[in-house]
Amino acid sequence: MPRYLYFRPTNAGNARHPLLAHLDACASRAHIAELHGRLIRAHLAPDPAVAGRLVALLASPAAGHDMRCARRVFDGMSNPNAPVWNCIIRGYTSRRAPGEALATFRDMVRRGVAPDNYTMATAVSACAAADGWAWEWRAAGDAVHAMVRKIGSAADLFVMSGLVKLYGTFRSVEDARKVFGEMQERDVVSWTSMISAFAQRGMWDDALRFLAEMQADGVSPNKVTIINLLSACGHGQAVDRGRWVYGHLSEYGIEADVDIGNALISMYAKCGCMSDALEAFKAMPTRNTKSWNMLIDGFVQNQKHKEALTMFEEMLSTDFNPDAVTLVTVLSACTQLGDLQQGRNLHSYIRSREIYCDAILLNSMINMYAKCGDMAAAEMVFQTMKQRDVVSWTTMVCGYVQGRQFTAAFIFFEEMNVAGIVASEMALVSLLSACSQLGALDKGREIHAYIEEKNIKRDVFLESALVDMYAKCGCIDMAAEIFSKMQHKQTLTWNSMIGGLASNGHGKEAVQLFDQMLKFGDPKPDVITFKTVLGACAHVGMVNEGLRYFHSMSSFGIAPDIEHYGCIADLLSRAGLLEEAFEFIKKMPIDPNPIIWGSLLSACRFHHKMDLVRKVRQHIINVAPNDVGTHVLISNLHAEGGQWDDVQQIREQMGSRGIEKSPGHSSIQV
Repeated sequence: MPRYLYFRPTNAGNARHPLLAHLDACASRAHIAELHGRLIRAHLAPDPAVAGRLVALLASPAAGHDMRCARRVFDGMSNPNAPVWNCIIRGYTSRRAPGEALATFRDMVRRGVAPDNYTMATAVSACAAADGWAWEWRAAGDAVHAMVRKIGSAADLFVMSGLVKLYGTFRSVEDARKVFGEMQERDVVSWTSMISAFAQRGMWDDALRFLAEMQADGVSPNKVTIINLLSACGHGQAVDRGRWVYGHLSEYGIEADVDIGNALISMYAKCGCMSDALEAFKAMPTRNTKSWNMLIDGFVQNQKHKEALTMFEEMLSTDFNPDAVTLVTVLSACTQLGDLQQGRNLHSYIRSREIYCDAILLNSMINMYAKCGDMAAAEMVFQTMKQRDVVSWTTMVCGYVQGRQFTAAFIFFEEMNVAGIVASEMALVSLLSACSQLGALDKGREIHAYIEEKNIKRDVFLESALVDMYAKCGCIDMAAEIFSKMQHKQTLTWNSMIGGLASNGHGKEAVQLFDQMLKFGDPKPDVITFKTVLGACAHVGMVNEGLRYFHSMSSFGIAPDIEHYGCIADLLSRAGLLEEAFEFIKKMPIDPNPIIWGSLLSACRFHHKMDLVRKVRQHIINVAPNDVGTHVLISNLHAEGGQWDDVQQIREQMGSRGIEKSPGHSSIQV
């Protein structure tokens, strides 16, 4: 948590000007914006001291961390000092933009501005706010730690406490313990960070030992300690430990206020114990909007979307008004349920209450409409946005592809380019999927060229989409080239390549690639992999291999479904093993569908096994008694074999059931 006040430079060169007296009184974004304009008109804004104070204000909570305006003022300064740099770095960290914070910190060092303890504490905080699992953030944290030693900040309590928290975020307990041991003095924050580091790793004996040592050292745990422990219990799914921590509050002389209550709800929700979370919520003597948000979000995260909507309706009946977080969560519940009407009702509520919609809320609304299939409403919300980000464009593109409105998806992609927005990996994967479904090779090549031109990072999903697009568009050599160069392949990648080879007449190569996948052992084949390879075996007549693969499915924890059984029936039928296919179908643990029986009938026709038609026909008629196509197929088979009595019997059955063959017709578009 921030432990430094935002810097407010003093002694402006125009200190006597009456406008400057208002700087310290600004308490809202609108007030700051108005004062900024007046300072510009009064030619005071260029003054270094005034500009520094403006940067501090714009990057502060009062302005909602308006980093765009803060950065504009900052970049206009010829030689900002360390406190002003600190404001910008802290602002980015508070705005949850640690990458920008660290980039600014590096720029500060490159420009020869000496960082102070405040700078280092802020840089450490930025590293801790990033994704602790990514190696590049760990490297950045180590570099900042090295600079802490270099400039002599290792004696600063705040900096060292931040480093303990930083290594705890990286789950590097030994490094955190080493920094903790080097500290000349410790406060409740440093103890709490160390205890939290142990708890996050599930090292509860060490966490409780440090909790005792903390008290023995004369430092009492506070509610932040408890909240951190409950948070660690939630992340570690340690619900029993969480109950224990909460049960010992009185021992530490800590009152269970609304913040601790919220942490308890969050812990239960992350552990999947929503009945306990609801009970804890109801037991709270006082609640705030965050309490409702925690509970509603917990239901959504645990796939209990209807319960989330019920709690939202209950919230509306109280004195609490939902905020943007509530509305985004409830929109997510509507999206997951596919409940368009509830989503529309929520949209009407937002409009009727004139609730301010930021980009996150508007994007959530677009996503709800898109996932629920109302692209007209999604586009209406999109068009009302004053500022659209890459998420807005991506949601629209993906929504149109999902709704098979491919032309609209490509139009939006072109408009995105005109707007200067670089498409996200998700949007490109979605567009490549559209090309695959359309067989639009030229469009797919355009998107591939776009990926190369924009130097877009090609993750496994994007590369797999390229493989799939080229394979389904018949360009199997290009698909194979991309596949062979991929460093990391997931199951979906192998599926795309195996399926592409099979569908392009390379069944044997598809089977060989599947064997190669099995040899590697990771990733493992899934349901789709087996459907693909069994289909390939059927097309090239590899009966023994197909049966072997089919019987090996259980070793991968996969139970064959109707499509797998259909593949084996097709495999045997194509190979002329019709009696074996007939017996296989009869012994299936799943009731065979008309498609499987129809496949066998077609094979009887091809292999002139008319004696088997009579055995099969009763089975297929029982499955599809009113299907006109089935009756006509059987009638035609008997007619080809000269079995006219059977033809007459089939036609009489059709007449008695009122089944009529529609007359054929042709049409031509002029």
